[in-house]
Amino acid sequence: MVERKTALVSDQVATAVATLVIHDHKILLGKRIKNGVFEGWQCPGGYLLSGETLEDASKRICLQKTGLEIEFLQTGPYTNNIFSEMQPVKHTVTLYLLVHLQKQINAESVKAGESEWFWFAAEKMPEPLFKPLKLLQEQCEIAQLISV
Repeated sequence: MVERKTALVSDQVATAVATLVIHDHKILLGKRIKNGVFEGWQCPGGYLLSGETLEDASKRICLQKTGLEIEFLQTGPYTNNIFSEMQPVKHTVTLYLLVHLQKQINAESVKAGESEWFWFAAEKMPEPLFKPLKLLQEQCEIAQLISV
């Protein structure tokens, strides 16, 4: 049973969608920078909007953050992320989707905003990884996931 500390823990669990974009047996990762602080490498991700399908969320997030159009392959695993180092404690569940790069629409988006995006082989992923992606790496073999 979870002990509630209402002053320290939000009652809301946010649902995030993270997209494992695969191209030439590599995965797309960007540096997550929030308020000027590097929080780790991540795949394109964001929050699921009310009434939105996972596939539509993934397409929206990839186009907005990277300028890439994607082709859906399959749903993947999930991670249960509790950011106990934050005050108040933040809790999210990240649902992963595996997709292939279809085409690049906006090259400027790849280097715009708070992230630059790079391709990495699964066995040569950079460190540190953003917490949800690190948890995914601990749960399963990412190289096997992206071999679809």
